[in-house]
Order: sequence, then structure tokens, then C-alpha cells
Amino acid sequence: MKKLFFFLLILWNSNSNAQTENYHPFPDSNAQWNIDFRVFGWPGTYEALYSIEISGDTLINSQQYHKLNTPYIQTSGKSKANLIYAGYKGAIRQDTVNRKVYIIPPSELTEQLLYDFTLLPGDTVKGFIETYGDQKDVVISVDSVLVGNNYRKRWNINLSYQISLIEGVGSTYGLIEKSPGQGADYPDISISCFRQNFNTIYPDTTTNCDIITQINPVLKSNELIKAYPNPSNGILNIEVDQPKMVKKIQVTDLLGNIVFLKEENIPYNLKIENLSAGIYFLSVIDLENKWITKKILNYP
Repeated sequence: MKKLFFFLLILWNSNSNAQTENYHPFPDSNAQWNIDFRVFGWPGTYEALYSIEISGDTLINSQQYHKLNTPYIQTSGKSKANLIYAGYKGAIRQDTVNRKVYIIPPSELTEQLLYDFTLLPGDTVKGFIETYGDQKDVVISVDSVLVGNNYRKRWNINLSYQISLIEGVGSTYGLIEKSPGQGADYPDISISCFRQNFNTIYPDTTTNCDIITQINPVLKSNELIKAYPNPSNGILNIEVDQPKMVKKIQVTDLLGNIVFLKEENIPYNLKIENLSAGIYFLSVIDLENKWITKKILNYP
């Protein structure tokens, strides 16, 4: 869904003081991205949660590539068709010297540029993830973001859908999805977490980032808390199914600033008012320090 939050350009640029010149290569093993795929509209919101993992190596055209795989798709809501699928998602390799990553899509033998981590402000984003339409994404700004214990470069390329390319992590718009550009009513896709060498390092080091499989209770856990309306209109209602099991509820903005916090005597119902326009993350931490995080879109 198209989100024209132009004021976020200022927020994105405000992190530029933490840039690093140390290159962080793209992972080649023991890596996993969890993706949140959401479509708003008739007959209702459709949401899918899935993981993309590096699942081994393969030789293609006498070169070694790393296979990407999605083991399972968890869905909720209604849809007219299967919008995404499980299974083999392609194979990637990286050119560390030139700071580029390439992909061979499923059923193809020719590689395409996936990421170029040498882009400068004003450069056009090209390759496998480039925009469908004629109005291509360009690099708006280059700053940095904390990944694990290190700052990594971030290329902000699309304000409408809040898309960035993060060094060693990839596109925040679903890792290997094409950018919607400035088109209206495309799916809202985001990386909910990234884990490398069995440690969660993005968006923080505490988010539960278990791989999503058929037996993984991710959707069941998410049902313990409801947040509505989403997108909201400045007022967000929160319902907690088992408040005695909840240690903390917090809402943070894109920069990690806490805009709401409740740590004791969690009620069944909460209401947050006067939220400014933007994107937020609602996190619930249970007594075992497991996190459930939902993305909140706000249009007051």
C-alpha cells in the first residue's frame, strides 16, 4: 500500500553521523531472514509470514552459488490467489571485492545483479529488484544503521514504501522482491528480523527470530495480541489475550525511540492516542523474554 511519508526523509538523514567505512560482506551460510507480507483491501487484510534461509551450495555454470529456500508460508486473512510460494527462491553469489551480490532466479541459468553496495546518492537502483515501472528508484541518502554490535551502511531508496538496502542484510522490502516504485496499492513487505550464525542481529538482538515452519507457532503467538485499526488513524487499540504472561508492551518509531511503554499491571485493553503519522513497531515481551512484534501504519 502506497505510503507517501515525505517527512521521513529528514528522519532518515538524521542517522548519517554513524556511518562506517568497514565493508560487511553478504552472508554465505547460516543466515535467515523472516519476512512479513501484507496486502490491504477487499475482502480484507491478507498477511503471510515466512522465512528465507541459505540452505546449502550449488554449482551453476561452473560457479559456486548459495541456495535460498523458503520452508513454509503461514497465512491469515483472505486472498483471491496464492501471492507467494514456498520452496526454492534462487541462488546467490557475491563479489566481495566489488561489493556486489548476484542472483540466478529459479528456472533460469543467467545471473542478474541483486545488490550494488557501492551506490552513491542520486544513482539509479538497477538489477533484479529494480522498479517495475518507468520511474526507477534512486538513492535518496546514504547513512548507517546498527546491525548487531556494528554500524552498517544503509542506502535509502524509496520513501513511499520505506525501502532501504542494508550492507550485509539486503533489501528491507522482502530481500529479493522487486521494488514497487511509486505505484499505488502494492503489498507492504518488510524484513521482521535477520539472524546470522544463530544470533538475531536486526532490527535488534532481542527479537525472537525462529525460522518459520509448519510447526512453528508464530501466527498463534501473534494472536495473543491484537492491534487495531491497522492502519490506524491516530488512535491505536491493543487487546492482550493473556496479560499475566506479558512483562512489557512498547511502541517504537523507525529510529527506535520509545513512544509508548507499559511495564506493570498489563490490562486486557490499552489505548494509545495522538500518534503522529508514520510507521511504528508494537512489541510485546513475555515472562520468558520472547518478543512478538507487529508493524503499525498510522494515518491520522
